[in-house]
Amino acid sequence: QVPFPGTVYREVSALAMGDRALLSSDGEDLSVSFSLEFPYLSRLSREDSEPDTGRLLAVLAEATADALEGRRNARLLLSAGKDSTGLALALAEAGRHDVTCVTYAGEGDDEHVFAADVCRRLGLPHRTVSMDSLGDSVPDVLERFFTESPVPAGDLAQIATVLAVSGGAADGEAIVEGTGNDTTFGYLPRVKDRRASRLTLGRWGWAEGIRSLVPPGSQLNHFLRDPLEFNWTGLRLRYHETRRLIPGAVPTTPHWRAVRHDLRGVDFVDRRALLRGRHFEIGCQKEKIGLAARAFGLRAVHPYQDRCVIDYYFNLPESSRYDRDGLVNKVLLRQLLHEKLGYDESVIGKRGFQFDGAAFVRRHGALIRAEILQCRLFNREAAERLAGSIAGVDAGRHFWHAVVGAYQLAAWHNHSRYLKG
Repeated sequence: QVPFPGTVYREVSALAMGDRALLSSDGEDLSVSFSLEFPYLSRLSREDSEPDTGRLLAVLAEATADALEGRRNARLLLSAGKDSTGLALALAEAGRHDVTCVTYAGEGDDEHVFAADVCRRLGLPHRTVSMDSLGDSVPDVLERFFTESPVPAGDLAQIATVLAVSGGAADGEAIVEGTGNDTTFGYLPRVKDRRASRLTLGRWGWAEGIRSLVPPGSQLNHFLRDPLEFNWTGLRLRYHETRRLIPGAVPTTPHWRAVRHDLRGVDFVDRRALLRGRHFEIGCQKEKIGLAARAFGLRAVHPYQDRCVIDYYFNLPESSRYDRDGLVNKVLLRQLLHEKLGYDESVIGKRGFQFDGAAFVRRHGALIRAEILQCRLFNREAAERLAGSIAGVDAGRHFWHAVVGAYQLAAWHNHSRYLKG
């Protein structure tokens, strides 16, 4: 993930939430300067919205109906998580029982079971997609995605999203999805991430030397990460590996340490929104839906980013948005789901659009090796070493993160039509 406003393209910038660009000219040369005015800091909430689960459902249902107006073909990407389950409830409230809910079923995952039960109770059609259901078409589907993608995929669930979106796609169909609300609803860290970010040795510069001796998939990396790294997901290749794999790679640690220094004293909820919200939620999570939809001629819609939804929820009293002491987010949304569906995250567990990455590497190891070895961005010797390690992906629980991350970059670089110019 290239930090905003940077991109993978030279002299091309992108604006994230709150970014401002000032263009100026001396008559010959054009220059641009960037600044940040983040609109969703905790202190900016008016806290004048009335906490009411009925009102929240009405606002969300109206936003969902508006996003789908005039579109007869639509699908909801439904995990068993709070956000997409909230949209399923909004679809039913809006009378859109024609929208099919799609869940990706990973190897060993059961979220499709929970999702199917929600759909049964709400009267919504449900379909499960998996690597098995797509069979031999998986390589072709992925090649089409990477060919049509203007930027490399940064989210480790990108492949699962592509497979879920591609099946039975009708041109112009709308894909409804539930990312993009953490930043405006209150972005709290998980308990284990907040504890680890306080205890990690990675806050000290000398830890980087030790870290280079630890394998990329080892759990020991958790104790050596920079505190800001707990805002990202997965254990990817570190600079120790990327400088060998990609000639000219630059370390990102100095950048993030400078950011950490600048954010000293900032409320931890705001810090999470400024970092994970701006860079990961918008740059990876939300983007993975847009990239997948665009590749197959579809349109992604995001009801949680509707202006009325944001205005209502962001301006609730803090106690209805989140519990900062207990690190519990989306309090009013949880209440709504419990009232209507008996939803209890303590039973279901935290759910996202999960991806069985280790199983993908095992099944499609030959495809991954071929893409990595064909990538001219990579140093050949380092690429061969990485490709040769794929067979041992089960040796480390998290090593597939590094393999899939490298594969997604290589496949994009090999196939993207935007690089063929």
